[in-house]
Amino acid sequence: MLLGIVSFLVALIGLLFSEIVPLIALAVAPVAGIAVWTLNATPAGRRNIARDEAQAARQARIRERKAARVEQEREQQRQDALAREAAKAAQALQRAVRQLLDGLPERGAPQEMAIAYCLSRTNAARNPRVQAEAERLARRHVAVDERILCIALSATSTSGKRPALLILTDRAAAVSDKGTSYRYDPDPDDVTESWGIQVGDLFFSFLENPQLHTALAAREEAAALPVSAPPAAGRPQPRLIRTAREAELIAVDWMRYLGFTDAVATPVGADEGIDVISERGLAQVKMEGSPTTRPTIQQLHGVATAKEKDALFFSLAGYTPPASTWASQHGIALFQYDRQGTPQAINTPALRLLETADGRASQRAEADHGSDA
Repeated sequence: MLLGIVSFLVALIGLLFSEIVPLIALAVAPVAGIAVWTLNATPAGRRNIARDEAQAARQARIRERKAARVEQEREQQRQDALAREAAKAAQALQRAVRQLLDGLPERGAPQEMAIAYCLSRTNAARNPRVQAEAERLARRHVAVDERILCIALSATSTSGKRPALLILTDRAAAVSDKGTSYRYDPDPDDVTESWGIQVGDLFFSFLENPQLHTALAAREEAAALPVSAPPAAGRPQPRLIRTAREAELIAVDWMRYLGFTDAVATPVGADEGIDVISERGLAQVKMEGSPTTRPTIQQLHGVATAKEKDALFFSLAGYTPPASTWASQHGIALFQYDRQGTPQAINTPALRLLETADGRASQRAEADHGSDA
């Protein structure tokens, strides 16, 4: 092949000087080609060809290994860079978690204080509507001994719909949307690490609520924090009751005072007629014009027995004598409350609960007074 190329070049150059040179070159080229083919057909020629092919293959493999090594080094550099970024992000998240936990009010502090602290970390810090809605939501569905970690607003739509509200605590969450509120237990499948948390049709994004990502990371550590202060002593303050829901919220306050510190109001229209529930007890609240009858008390007793919880009843109009007698025989605490929300113990189980709670409150007050002295 090389001789053919040389012959072609000689013929091309010869055209510039003589007409004979190209003819000679063209005549020599076939002879040279035949000679090369004959040499390559000999054993020595085949060995040379095999040697050249093997050397070319080795060079190709060397180039491939070098290219693979270069690509591997680049991939390792990318992985190292990603690991460094992940480590920095983890450190930044841990610092944010520590800052959040260090600033939390003490467990059992007024919920308004915890809500104000959480809102101070959001763009809604100066929005009185969000503050008021968060306080109502916490009173209904957040237990007094839970730590409120975050308040978040859902993504708004182009229709201008008011965003929903989410309160995240160390044990659960509460949601308020279009006049409806409920308690919610976040599932790990609901959380998208890079985007946010999905609650039904609602989406609370980390972009609009950066504190939500921090709060989710802080939940387990927050739940393990020691109780640094007991719930505030003293009976709940009287306040005017105008609706059945307000009566239920007053019952929540009194349930917490009576020792059911994780009591929360159930959603409106909950099954089985239960209006307040906690780990150890449940209660039904009636705001009717006629006294509560024995069948209603028996129904509450059946639900409480099935759930293995203590039963309490709060009634505005009181109870019929058969209802009171049956409740006392079965250990159901009966309270009758007035329009200011102050309950009166109707039977012995209720009186024992109230006396025990008042005793705890007196001991706390004496301890606080002694420490101040």
